[in-house]
Amino acid sequence: MTEMQTTDGRVPETAHVTFPEGRYGRRRESKRRRPAVTAALTVGVVLAGLFAAWRLSEVYGQNEVSERLRGFDDSVPGQVTVEFEVYKPAGEGATCAVRSRDLAGAEIGYAEVDIPADDATHVVMSYPLAVEGVPNTGEVLRCWQTD
Repeated sequence: MTEMQTTDGRVPETAHVTFPEGRYGRRRESKRRRPAVTAALTVGVVLAGLFAAWRLSEVYGQNEVSERLRGFDDSVPGQVTVEFEVYKPAGEGATCAVRSRDLAGAEIGYAEVDIPADDATHVVMSYPLAVEGVPNTGEVLRCWQTD
């Protein structure tokens, strides 16, 4: 047993280990800590993230117009009748994108349906959509407020 080890084989905490010069590369000096710079960068990143979230919610946030598909009827060849509800502000118009897809998922019909501006906030629409093929679905992709 050497004088640097304890009886159970551990090196005591007070022992200082020195490595042969140049054998394991250059020892790095400890860097000077700069807590003010770290704090400023952290605050800057958080503020930039909050600004980006606010801006994206302004651009892509909750729309005042919403839609709900009630059903579709594909019994007439060459057309799908799509029935849907639109909730919009009173006195404002809206436009809804309606489409139909075939069994493979290819889009076979698409239209943008205008909902007129009136005092109603809830409108039920039934739109006959012309299709090119055998339809499998009738969908309302989204609705948006028109100027």
